[in-house]
Amino acid sequence: MKRIIICICFLLSFVNICFSQQSNMDESMPISIISSKQKEDIRISILKRLDKYIKSKTLFSKPKNSVFLFSLGLSVDSLGNVDNVFFSNDSLRNTSEILVVNDNLIGDLKKMQVDNLVYKNKILIFSVLFKRPEDDKISNFNEFLTSFSSLWPAINPNIKREVLLLQPFINDFFDPVN
Repeated sequence: MKRIIICICFLLSFVNICFSQQSNMDESMPISIISSKQKEDIRISILKRLDKYIKSKTLFSKPKNSVFLFSLGLSVDSLGNVDNVFFSNDSLRNTSEILVVNDNLIGDLKKMQVDNLVYKNKILIFSVLFKRPEDDKISNFNEFLTSFSSLWPAINPNIKREVLLLQPFINDFFDPVN
């Protein structure tokens, strides 16, 4: 009798695990990776909007081999308007001295008009790495690991759109020449 009860409990547990995994799979949205070989590279438009919110003097004053990594998410509706902008909270704490994230930046990103059909009704995830061209090591390894471990932006779970991972961008910055 004990064996029968144990077998029934085991079977019920197995069925429960199978159904819980199936229901989680149905709710998840697909993730795609888009290369930059599109006619119009949206990454450049995003970088141009980010440019005026980067603290260049602070970036240039960082020691050699200091790299900074962050990502952002843009939710694009079916008309091509950016309706939400997402940043990772942990990533923001580590890059706040380099990138000024405020309502003006979010407003500028929301003003973007996305004409390419590939990006419409999707969430675009874009990662950027700032480094000097001659850097071949990472001296701020702990900061970098923290940024890396919290790379994905905190996306609102109520938005059910396909996620597109844009090809990461390595932004080589040069010290100003005076």
